[in-house]
Amino acid sequence: MEAQQTHQLVERQAELAELSALLAEAGAGRGSVALVSGPAGSGKTQLLQSFCKQAADSSAFLLTAVASRAECELPLGVMDQLFRCETLPPDFRRRVNALLADELAANRAAGADPVMMNQPSITVANELRSLLLELSERGPVVVSIDDLQFADGPSLQMLLFLQRRMKSSRLLLLLAELSTVRSPHPVFHAELFRQPNCRKIRLDMLTRSGAHTMIAARLGPAKAQELTDPYHEASGGSPLFLSALLDDYQAIHRLAGRLETEPTVSQPAFRNALTDCLYLAEPAAFDVARAVAALGTVGSSVLIGHILGLNTATVEHAIASLTATGLLDAEGFRHPAARTAILEEMPPEARHALHLRVATALQNEGAPPVTVAEQLVAAGTAPEAWMINVLRDAAHGELAASRTGMACEYLDLALNNCRDSRPLAALTADRMRIEWQKSPLKAMRHAERLKEASRGGDLTGQDTGLLARSLLWHGRYREARETLTRWEANDTGSDRVESEELAALTGWMAYSFPALLTESAGSAATPEPDACPDSARPFGRQAVSVLFRLLADGPGDEAVASAEGILHSIGLGTATLESLHAALLTLICADRPDRAASWCEELLKEAEQQGAPTWQAVFAAIRADAAFRQGDMATAVKQGEAALSQLPCPSWGVGIGGLLANLILATTMMGQHEKAVKYIRLPVPDTIFESRYGLHYLHARGHFHLATDRPAAALTDFESCGRLMTTWGLDLPSLISWRGGAAEASLALGLKSRARTLIEEQLTRPGTQQPRTRGASLRLLAAAGDIEDRPALLQEAVSLLQPDTGRFELARALADLSAAYHELGEHDRARGTAERAADMMTSCHIPAQWAQPLPVVRPPHSAPTAASAGPSRSAGPDAPDGPRKGRKPVGAEALSDAERRVAELAAQGVPNRAIGRKFFITVSTVEQHLTRVYRKLDVSRRSDLSAKLHGSPPEAESA
Repeated sequence: MEAQQTHQLVERQAELAELSALLAEAGAGRGSVALVSGPAGSGKTQLLQSFCKQAADSSAFLLTAVASRAECELPLGVMDQLFRCETLPPDFRRRVNALLADELAANRAAGADPVMMNQPSITVANELRSLLLELSERGPVVVSIDDLQFADGPSLQMLLFLQRRMKSSRLLLLLAELSTVRSPHPVFHAELFRQPNCRKIRLDMLTRSGAHTMIAARLGPAKAQELTDPYHEASGGSPLFLSALLDDYQAIHRLAGRLETEPTVSQPAFRNALTDCLYLAEPAAFDVARAVAALGTVGSSVLIGHILGLNTATVEHAIASLTATGLLDAEGFRHPAARTAILEEMPPEARHALHLRVATALQNEGAPPVTVAEQLVAAGTAPEAWMINVLRDAAHGELAASRTGMACEYLDLALNNCRDSRPLAALTADRMRIEWQKSPLKAMRHAERLKEASRGGDLTGQDTGLLARSLLWHGRYREARETLTRWEANDTGSDRVESEELAALTGWMAYSFPALLTESAGSAATPEPDACPDSARPFGRQAVSVLFRLLADGPGDEAVASAEGILHSIGLGTATLESLHAALLTLICADRPDRAASWCEELLKEAEQQGAPTWQAVFAAIRADAAFRQGDMATAVKQGEAALSQLPCPSWGVGIGGLLANLILATTMMGQHEKAVKYIRLPVPDTIFESRYGLHYLHARGHFHLATDRPAAALTDFESCGRLMTTWGLDLPSLISWRGGAAEASLALGLKSRARTLIEEQLTRPGTQQPRTRGASLRLLAAAGDIEDRPALLQEAVSLLQPDTGRFELARALADLSAAYHELGEHDRARGTAERAADMMTSCHIPAQWAQPLPVVRPPHSAPTAASAGPSRSAGPDAPDGPRKGRKPVGAEALSDAERRVAELAAQGVPNRAIGRKFFITVSTVEQHLTRVYRKLDVSRRSDLSAKLHGSPPEAESA
């Protein structure tokens, strides 16, 4: 019997009226049979109950029974229920008991024919008919049997016997059964419908109007207006499901005080209704419903048959039954939470086994890897080798669609079940790629397994490249070198893709990690360009090749065109990040920061859409570099801080040097020295000074020293930067103008001839014909020359510099030109030029004090606490000749900047070799500095240094 209903009888008035008319006819001596049918949950039981109550109120005598699947093999079980009714007079019950006892003994054999009757059964049937006729003398008799599809065979024989002999009686035989595609009692139905006194009543699902009426009766008209559409859709018009949904709605509202506009079908009432419905449906319906729930769609009946081991016809009948109940539509479950409820009802072991069967069937059908992988994830296991391959293929598909979450699930399941070393290494590499997008530091947890795979020869060239890049990113150069050496030893050149991958990585290393290549022996050296045209190379190799030609020959239109061609041709992904990075750096080194900035904006949007914080941070850092070169200091700081917020410092590895360099430069130029000190104080790995990121850091720190009245310290950083760039073959002014910084420091120290020599050397380097680089160089050359020569040089510099590509340098050139005019007595021209300079300074978000001409190139500042604790010190041996004024310095005041820096680290117990690495000087030079320090401070051992230095903290340059 269907679950007891509490809802109002809706859209059943016509059926109820028809039954009432049949009862009236029975009362007049015209007996009949009414068969009420409909899908599970359509309200058959509610209709029978409502009618029987009306019949009882009108003095009809009721005999009721409910057939059950559990008793379908019990002979005469339904008849036994009917005639054991408590309302039956005692003498009638005694007569029935005697009759049925004999008949039960004769019908123990299950499955008796529902039509053919033997003589004893006919005798019993006649006696029961006589009893009913006696009862009908008192008034109409209604015999109601629900869930007739579960009735036993002997009871069906008795019902047909009765039907054929009740036309002139006061009997109404009311039957209700589940309508199915395949009738459980086809012969019984054929006999039943042959008789003219049989009426068939079909119940359909509720219309939208009916659903609105039911909801309004429970929740009121206003809420019905809001809930009708979603609740009617979720219930499929089933009164059973709709009533359950409303029960859950009211329960949630009472408990939580909140109102839901979408049906919550995972609550208890709906779950109970769902179980009742599936129990009443076709025998195979429950299994088919589970298979459909596991699949997520109705799909193919043949496929479901393979999953369950059923024939196609049985599956189709079950699907039709489930569709009729309102659970399914053409695609699948009407509401996704119904699917969840069915799966959660299963024991976990059975559910996992079902998903494995579904995965196997889908694989045999040739389903896409993602579809099969979803089932394996639901099963929580992948015990067969083919499943590991499917999971990896599915993960690659998800990555291509930028769905990293599901890709991680597939890979994690594969990793937990894979036992073969080579596939395990490939899966680990895939997992590392995904994690690197979010946290390079976290991704390194996979490095040890990959290193072991590399040593065992289980790592492909592409995955070896991933491992090497990750080790380089974090400054683990020795391990990276070992990995590359093994790769090169195994590279026979037969696999062009792997050879190109190795060549691209080596080329990238020659630019970003040149110290590693210059120190290593063998073939791991800066790659020589080959005769292969760029168009025939993979984009990774092509991008590095373009960057290398720029470094060798200087910037040019061809390099810009090639870089933009690469940016146009490839999308953002793990495999293309390095190529995009190289192309953007090419634009920056080619003095096209405006184009680099535009491309960065596009790539930042794409990285955000793909949810890759590492990519966002990398492109934000490049965007900051481009903004600084354009003279947009505010944007440089904004983008640099955005990059720092995307990745914490430890995740940046050695790349933190380049990011901090831009932040230090931009804040320094904006006069925000305390903020610059904050960035200088951030810890950086020592290994950054073995990469190009250390060059940027030294250059930026040198400008900070210059802006804070410490030109000697600045000169040291610039010259250290220059020595490394020259050694590594990266001496390109458009990359880092270390000579320009050194020239400014020399001018601040009064070393004009040295400054001029530096700039003249710079103008001979590749790339100095680019407008921004040449304009900045000419400005410094003018500052180092005579006043009469300055206007011409500065006018040329102003004509070369453009607001879009070098606004800050243009502002400084205008300021110097204004000062030159003023010094030459051309005050009107000086005034107009000064106004242009001031406007340009304002647009750069930098203080107007930068308009001061060289050699006074720095704005006034309050000495930052992290930079220097005390007054400016002597510039040491690089200071200009001439007697010093005042008293001769003694003690700590007598130390040069270089000596003091070395002394402070030595006082902290830092070994000489570490001090040398810190300042890019030899151990011998460190020892010479300490010898002079000991003599000037009159000490003989390191432990005495701290007291003599008055406990002063290390300088900013040693931060």
